[in-house]
Amino acid sequence: MHVIIAGLSDIGKNLAGLLNKQGHEVLVIDRDPAKCAEIASGSDVMAITGDASQKTVLEEAGVKNAHAFVAAAGDDSENLMICMLAKEIGARMVVSLVDDPEHEEAFKQAGVSFQVNPDMVAARHISRMISQPYVKDFLTCEMAEIFEIAIETGMRCMGRSISEIGNPNGIKVLVVQREGKYLSADTQLKPGDWLTLIVDRESARKGTEFMNRWFSKG
Repeated sequence: MHVIIAGLSDIGKNLAGLLNKQGHEVLVIDRDPAKCAEIASGSDVMAITGDASQKTVLEEAGVKNAHAFVAAAGDDSENLMICMLAKEIGARMVVSLVDDPEHEEAFKQAGVSFQVNPDMVAARHISRMISQPYVKDFLTCEMAEIFEIAIETGMRCMGRSISEIGNPNGIKVLVVQREGKYLSADTQLKPGDWLTLIVDRESARKGTEFMNRWFSKG
């Protein structure tokens, strides 16, 4: 997958590194030549020194042909301008950091696929770590949340299958993996299994109750 990131903020830099380690083709754009040189010399990430708020720079970077474009510049106004230019050029998926929640509507109206508030993301992760330690990762979408859960000894789901646990309305177990292989719904769960489930927004409370019932210990 080819991803372009505009802005080598701390988040932009870390995102580029993560995607690169996952084997994706990553190109970054930043005004600071030192930052561009640093990331290009320490990884396979490609870097362009330039102003991403200039249409010609985005065109040179090949935004139209990228699978995803991420705006990670210094502030919301700059990110919004960059996103609008990327959409105008023909970017397929546009993602942006949004620091102020009051600006999210402006990004939606501009056709930005996903808006990410770093402070809220961190708060949600800490909240999950405290209240639902069995959740190892999660993704929040507009209509639902997707959770990854590592099955551990002592969980109430141990020895039960997905068929026995059930799929209440609004909650769906998408897949269970064991050592890289997908399990059937009748396979009994055991430590080391990874379970992925989706909960729609309207069933958030029911989803929490379902997960606490089966994936808490004791």
